[in-house]
Amino acid sequence: MKKIYVRKATLEDIEWVNTTYRNIDFVLSDYTTEYIALAEVEGVKCGLGRVVNIDQNNLELGGMYVLDQFRGMGIAEQIILHLLQNHEQYKKIWCLPFEHLQHFYNKFGFLDQKTHDYKIPDKIYDKHKWCNQNYTKDVLLLVK
Repeated sequence: MKKIYVRKATLEDIEWVNTTYRNIDFVLSDYTTEYIALAEVEGVKCGLGRVVNIDQNNLELGGMYVLDQFRGMGIAEQIILHLLQNHEQYKKIWCLPFEHLQHFYNKFGFLDQKTHDYKIPDKIYDKHKWCNQNYTKDVLLLVK
């Protein structure tokens, strides 16, 4: 089995990050306001994800993507674990995954927002609404 290495993206990686996001119609990253994780296998960039600061009590976990040829290796799981380990001091982490990925995110403690009495930050509410208007797949609102 090939070793998966996950690290914090550097400023030099931002062009690859945003080219990848542009190719899949995801919101581009801002290196100054996000923690971006990159996964590599044998020195080849193969996946990414990010945590976006919403406010002092809320983060958004998102931008999860693994290149097709690297799927099925557990890379997305390693990226999420890396991101969660580096951001556990925050109270709430929101996640807006496509509906078919709900079970995957449940494994990490993300639950449907309706099961909690949390106030949804405006930025998260607006992005969730935008996603469901612009993507062909349903997008969920999960929180941990």
